[in-house]
Amino acid sequence: MMPTIVFLVLAMLPVTCLMETTNVPHGCIKVNFPSFVNTGTATLGKTLGFYCKLFYSKMHLSGTWIGINGQDKICTVCCIRQDTEGNLHYNLTVAPRTYPCLNGKCNSKGKCIKKKRT
Repeated sequence: MMPTIVFLVLAMLPVTCLMETTNVPHGCIKVNFPSFVNTGTATLGKTLGFYCKLFYSKMHLSGTWIGINGQDKICTVCCIRQDTEGNLHYNLTVAPRTYPCLNGKCNSKGKCIKKKRT
């Protein structure tokens, strides 16, 4: 009986490794990806997606990108990539420089800089 159990465990191992586990980092939320992509107009999600694609360009990641505002910290963007198999990958990153935040704009270090009064 024991060899059968060992065989079943070993047989399930490749199947378990093939399953995609989507980890959503703190500061991101799960999204309905098609609702962002299937609009014909330029949206904030698509624009931030283009930023995300450029931000991660050195990693040569293929797929479709969208971006949404980070949920917990200001000056963060949650980048979501749908790969060729349809799996979603979430990454939290720094918002673009001059991205609007509370009373100001984000800088390249992810800090909100208040507008100077003139």
